[in-house]
Amino acid sequence: MKHRYLNCRFFAGIFFLALSTASAQGKGGEIKGKITVSRDDDLTGSIIRGRSLHRYETGGAKSDKPLDPPYALPEKAVIYIEAVGGNYDPPAAHPALDQRDMVFRPLVLPILVGTTVDFPNSDPLFHNVFSLSQAREFDLGRYPKGEKKSVVFNKPGIVSVYCEIHSYMFATILVLENPFFTVPDDDGNFTIAGIPAGTYQLNFWYGRKKAETRTVTVTEHQTTTENFSY
Repeated sequence: MKHRYLNCRFFAGIFFLALSTASAQGKGGEIKGKITVSRDDDLTGSIIRGRSLHRYETGGAKSDKPLDPPYALPEKAVIYIEAVGGNYDPPAAHPALDQRDMVFRPLVLPILVGTTVDFPNSDPLFHNVFSLSQAREFDLGRYPKGEKKSVVFNKPGIVSVYCEIHSYMFATILVLENPFFTVPDDDGNFTIAGIPAGTYQLNFWYGRKKAETRTVTVTEHQTTTENFSY
């Protein structure tokens, strides 16, 4: 539970900073809702199966031990809005895509374009983080536990991240053009505040794909409720 608590505190800090910046530019409206997951997406299962077959398992032994803790909802779900005009400065704090327990954490990381992301290695072995995505191509090379490398993401888009040594490891970085995005809490509740009045595309990303897109209208000083299920 300690890792999950720290992870949620990290997300809360990053997104509070981003949304506070947006809110300062105008009161706007807000979108609230809840994500309900009622089916088995097998995301954790597929990763554990791949990890248990890999010869680079922690300690040199193959294992099907569970992720500790397993992916929580804030690590694999994102709600974000497209096509909101304005210029937004990236946060000074660097969000992290950690390499821990032989997986990437979180599974999906939303960031504002221009943000620098840290890639720490918390495992007692080498990892090699890379991406061949059009939005940002990079290869960080092999580096051991305790080292950290960083990448700046200056172009919006979807960045698929892998480890060259451990083929089953994957994560997604969503490089977004505005700060009107968030991750849900463990119970699925989310809020995006300070949104300029207007009509937008609201997206629900889950795991490795965009699960749903819908059109929403935001009214000044009003709350719009949008619930999602998967």
